[in-house]
Amino acid sequence: AEKNRQMMQSIEYASVIQRAMLRASREALSSTLGDASLLWEPRDVVGGDFYHFCAYADGWFGAIADCTGHGVPGAFMTLIASSSLTQALAQLGPRNPASLLSAVNRSVKEQLGQVNGLDGTPESDDGLDASFFWFDNATQVLSFAGAHMALHVLHPGAEQLETIAGQRMGVGYVDSHFDYQWSVSRVQMQPASLMFIATDGLIDQIGGPKRIAFGKRKAFETIVAHRNQPSNEICEALQSALAVWQGEQARRDDLTLFCARIQE
Repeated sequence: AEKNRQMMQSIEYASVIQRAMLRASREALSSTLGDASLLWEPRDVVGGDFYHFCAYADGWFGAIADCTGHGVPGAFMTLIASSSLTQALAQLGPRNPASLLSAVNRSVKEQLGQVNGLDGTPESDDGLDASFFWFDNATQVLSFAGAHMALHVLHPGAEQLETIAGQRMGVGYVDSHFDYQWSVSRVQMQPASLMFIATDGLIDQIGGPKRIAFGKRKAFETIVAHRNQPSNEICEALQSALAVWQGEQARRDDLTLFCARIQE
């Protein structure tokens, strides 16, 4: 019992450190976007999801990422990936999400000894799925690059969400190409358009009478049904729908939801 108490105290303090790492991004988001919501829920005390936001004179940059694992291993990965992204932003700037994904990919592979052909015995096989995006204030264009993670957009008057899929190449990992170049997708946003990104802790959660995954359809239906409400209420509706679906089933993964409405 004493060993367990000491371990939990250590992990709880690690949570303080992880949340402090994310605080600047949350403050940047709240001061930049008038109608945006971010839900970050580790499955355990600490988690493998992280986010990054920063504002510039001509726009803003955002990232949502889901690292290998959850709990303590996942939290270690968020520190590696987040520091790699911070360094890439300092070197490359925020306006090309694809170049930033490539830079983080190279950095993670180098730090974890996952460069193919280096010695044939990689130390680990870890990485992350991610969405990186840049919004240009002047043109109202959202530039997006994704690694196994999609961007969803709901324009005014549209009956359903438009999905811009990420590419099927993870960031880091032994099998990811060291020099892989992601591509950028650009979406012309309109005033009142909604953008939505979620880690797979949402759609993969098991529940319901048949004990199956929550799935995209229920998530999208919930967003459309609450489309005229503020983004924080949309996230709350999703969180409530997921909780009802989950019931007494155990939480499977960390969960991050990001929803924002483009202002006029």
